[in-house]
Amino acid sequence: MGGQKFAVLLCADDSDYVKKIYGGYFGVFVRMLREEGEEWDVFRVARGEFPADGDIAAYDGFVITGSCNDAHGNDLWVCRLLILLNRLDAMKKKVLGICFGHQVQL
Repeated sequence: MGGQKFAVLLCADDSDYVKKIYGGYFGVFVRMLREEGEEWDVFRVARGEFPADGDIAAYDGFVITGSCNDAHGNDLWVCRLLILLNRLDAMKKKVLGICFGHQVQL
């Protein structure tokens, strides 16, 4: 499967423990999912950091992490994430949602 490109859409700040053990939540997901030859990027969407519109097509798939926020709330970043998810769906991109990441897709 090598050569593919994926992005983690990070929906929470790293805890001190996860930073110490894994270098952050991004490290947790990359260790769990990465296969040889793949490229992985992180976007801290809870802080307003989203992939540029012109860069989305370069990704084969996206992982949406957990969060303490309400998946159906009105936080600005959650609303922006919903817009991005609609675009990813229209582009037939693969999306894996974990906890909050799954709920926000419903």
